[in-house]
Amino acid sequence: MACLATGHPLVRKSQLTLAHLAGVPVVDMPGQVPRLWWNFWAADPRPDGSRVSYGPLVTDMESLLHTVASGEAMCLLPSAARDYFSRPGITYLDVADLAPSMSALAWLRRRRTEPSIEAIRHAAQQATEQGFAPIT
Repeated sequence: MACLATGHPLVRKSQLTLAHLAGVPVVDMPGQVPRLWWNFWAADPRPDGSRVSYGPLVTDMESLLHTVASGEAMCLLPSAARDYFSRPGITYLDVADLAPSMSALAWLRRRRTEPSIEAIRHAAQQATEQGFAPIT
């Protein structure tokens, strides 16, 4: 979903698309963040081939939210952000033509019983029981 400043003109749209976001700067990440990964989360390039205009550099979630709330830039986040990162001055909007994103956990079979892997598997299993997608 799009994370925009509450005062941004696009928050009044009844349906938001990636085309509406053209020209709206997207927060940027520092150089140690793989560009391929961040381009994916920024939907860069857009379906029409246009490139994203990157705005201020942020280094963590709080700086990202502050930058968005101040109206300097926007970002695309998973829908869970609406619940986990609700803040005054920020509005989350569905983007009609943005494909859903899926995540998966994976590990080597031989490491399955290592304490760290077992802890991750246990946490994922609890999340599954609370309504998140199943793990196998």
